[in-house]
Amino acid sequence: IYHDADCDGAGNNTVAMWVFDSDKPSTTATSDLDGDGRCTYHARIDSTGGKLLPTFAMWRMYCGEAAGWVSVGLTLKETSDKVPVTGNTVVSSTTRGGIAASVAALSLAITRALFA
Repeated sequence: IYHDADCDGAGNNTVAMWVFDSDKPSTTATSDLDGDGRCTYHARIDSTGGKLLPTFAMWRMYCGEAAGWVSVGLTLKETSDKVPVTGNTVVSSTTRGGIAASVAALSLAITRALFA
């Protein structure tokens, strides 16, 4: 999960966004943080209130050709430094502004929201 001011780097995007992506973002770039020159990602929310990741938002998520883009309400909660995923698997999380930004935890939350 990362905040991108301009997802393709062309300067045409007027709204910054939070992006859920499998590409590792650059820590030095100011736009197009995944460096692909396109706005491709798994899910996003527009960032209208600055660079703080909201605790609740309606994320636009791509769910394949059959379903296309869908809106999914996700609530993110503060966690400890380790997030249990399944069984004995534990993934370390990164906290920014008190919100856990563990991709594994968000992926699990998305899956639960879609199939609940």
